[in-house]
Amino acid sequence: MSTQNKFTHWQRTETQFLAADPKAVYSIVGNLSQTGEWMKSFDGFVVHDDQRGVGTRVDLLAPGKLFGPLHRSTAPSGSITRRNHQTRMVEFTQPQPGGSMILRWQVDEHEGGALLHFTVELSGPGTTAFKFTVANTLCQDFAVAAARLYKIIAPTAHRKRDARVVISGGRGFLGRNLAADLTCRGITVAVLTRNAEEDFPAEQFIWDGVHQGPWTSVLRSDYPVHLINLAGERVDKRNTPSNIAALTDSRVTSTQTLAHAAAAAPQLATWIQASTTAIFGDGGEADFTESSPLPTDRRALPEMTGVASAWEQAFDEAKVNAEQRYVLRTSLVMHPDAPLLGPLNMLVNTGLGGPMGDGQQWFSWIGLQDWLHVIRCMLGFETPHIPAGLVHATCPTPLRNKEVMAALRSVTGLPGIPTGSVLPKIGAAVMGSNARVALTGRKVTSEVLSKAGFEFHDTDFATTISG
Repeated sequence: MSTQNKFTHWQRTETQFLAADPKAVYSIVGNLSQTGEWMKSFDGFVVHDDQRGVGTRVDLLAPGKLFGPLHRSTAPSGSITRRNHQTRMVEFTQPQPGGSMILRWQVDEHEGGALLHFTVELSGPGTTAFKFTVANTLCQDFAVAAARLYKIIAPTAHRKRDARVVISGGRGFLGRNLAADLTCRGITVAVLTRNAEEDFPAEQFIWDGVHQGPWTSVLRSDYPVHLINLAGERVDKRNTPSNIAALTDSRVTSTQTLAHAAAAAPQLATWIQASTTAIFGDGGEADFTESSPLPTDRRALPEMTGVASAWEQAFDEAKVNAEQRYVLRTSLVMHPDAPLLGPLNMLVNTGLGGPMGDGQQWFSWIGLQDWLHVIRCMLGFETPHIPAGLVHATCPTPLRNKEVMAALRSVTGLPGIPTGSVLPKIGAAVMGSNARVALTGRKVTSEVLSKAGFEFHDTDFATTISG
């Protein structure tokens, strides 16, 4: 696609597997009057003319407190422009000034169920503006939307699995995508959270990460119970002693709290303990695998090595009542909605998307779909088998910072001025974040996944972040 076309044409597709009959999935997806029941990224559609097929007038109830009312008061009605019951596809087109926005749903048969594809396609001079105001928003949380869809499909059309997965920290970016993905695959999912979310498709139990309570009952089930501990405060904070202490305590205490609860319950089938490849601190040019020792010199940054080491130590010292035990050091997980991409895209879209620092720092990453597949393999739901122990969730193709920024620019078609190290430090100070997240790096790969025969699907960074 030429640079010029990037400003007048844009497309993004989200895909989710559902362990359900494709016809049953399409019976809901193909009825746009039901879309608002499961896709909460907008307020659904008002469908006119009893859905007589192509040409049916449809009003999109756009998202946003500002853009939504503006759209409803100024935009013309859209219509169903394509519908094919044999191929299980329906398409809606909304006229835009000088162009259009197309929303397309496609349900394909897949081994054991169905693949649901949702595509947003923009064309015309307003592409850039509509991409930021509505199009990306429509795609956000699609896995959660698909899980809501799965829950309203007739139970007789489901394929269920006799297992329960408990996720602490299950409402963050990784947790909610994991909870949704497993729900879509017919697995019973329970989330431990401080605050319940309306319309969340998994069972929610309130906890504070410190005290025992009614939530502990979720570890008892007639089915095998698997625990995934993702709990902990967000890491992108100012590098202060109090923040480092809070980061450490939130991880150590929640791990100890879970271990205490698990000790009083029947043995867990699996415990996956989250950690991070940032444990290697500012790694320079060193290569790190699961067998690499942790740094003890100036590379061992306290907000990275210090926090993660304490996290892993708490797990090692706990009486973990589980048959299979994993420590999963996750690198930066990439997806168009990944939190890290927000500030990076802001730089790119303001013309400051050149290399940060000297641009040579390593950037270890993994695509969201590959990360989810790693988890499913650890839980024994898919192959290959990954042996218990320490595992690095990171793809075999780490990049330099300059390569990452070049990929971000290639998606937008914009040039980028190098930011050096001063601007990121100023920006981090203003935003209350830590510039060392961007100005340091580490080259981490996984010999465990390689030996297990794990195949990565997201190895092209630009494709992974563009959807």
